[in-house]
Amino acid sequence: MYRSKIELRHLRYFVAVSEELHFGRAAARLHMSQPPLSQQIRSLETELGLTLFRRTNRRVELTSAGIAFLEGARRTLESANQTVRDARSADSGETEELVLGFVDSSIYGYMPAVLRAFRKQHPSVRVNIRALTSAEQVEKLERGEIQVGILRPLRVSSRLVIEELGREHLVVALPKGHRLASRKEIGIPDLRDEPLVFFKREFAPAVYDRIMGMFHRDGQLPHIAQEAGEQHTIIGLVAAGLGYSITAEGMRDWGTEGVAYRPLAHTNAWVPIGVAWRRTDRSNAVQWFVKTARELSGTTSKKKAAGPR
Repeated sequence: MYRSKIELRHLRYFVAVSEELHFGRAAARLHMSQPPLSQQIRSLETELGLTLFRRTNRRVELTSAGIAFLEGARRTLESANQTVRDARSADSGETEELVLGFVDSSIYGYMPAVLRAFRKQHPSVRVNIRALTSAEQVEKLERGEIQVGILRPLRVSSRLVIEELGREHLVVALPKGHRLASRKEIGIPDLRDEPLVFFKREFAPAVYDRIMGMFHRDGQLPHIAQEAGEQHTIIGLVAAGLGYSITAEGMRDWGTEGVAYRPLAHTNAWVPIGVAWRRTDRSNAVQWFVKTARELSGTTSKKKAAGPR
């Protein structure tokens, strides 16, 4: 009878190389050197009797066998991660554990309301929360490092589901004393030639494109004076006088001194907020959280199945 010598570490190595398509980057991600990683992948291929990667001097590609193996490897790792979470929950006396990611701008909007309702309905579930960008949440959902995400919807693989919860209006964040701070609302034309403090597109592509599209339709090319990741950092830079920014209305509740918020006057001045999870995740905690999020938002019918990247 055949007995497989494949271990979970082999699957983790394989998934890392599959996602990076570069042995050097995969090795760095796994905190190991490249030669042992290459050796482990060769050992895996020998054990399977399959060629999983097509290697050239310039690139690494998955073979058809590698593509098929990747789906099963991800499912196996996801199942193993869930088993570990269940065991830890049982050891701590909890019936379930939920690892939840959220974008920092939601901390003053949807996230607290959903989390309060969920904890009230399921007090035995231990919730572990992590502040992450939308892109980071997608990556960690794919890897099984978080179970649910509250994020700005974006295009993802069919392995994930993103469902819209609602929409938040956009506001302009200005340094107090700015010439536009006396306005009741601010239009895109008013911001011409003003320095913009903004996030990189990779953090939330759909939101970035939506906001940049408003400027382009007005014939403007925004002057991005400074880029940052987290919204709190961006608002701090606005308070320091480096420029203005455009953000979700919930950030007004942060109460930063030195910053004035004014509504953005534009028909597209809103951004969606959504909940995301792995399509194959059937754990109780995930299903309960999604149900609570739907009930609270009243957007059960707005499900957005993930499309191809």
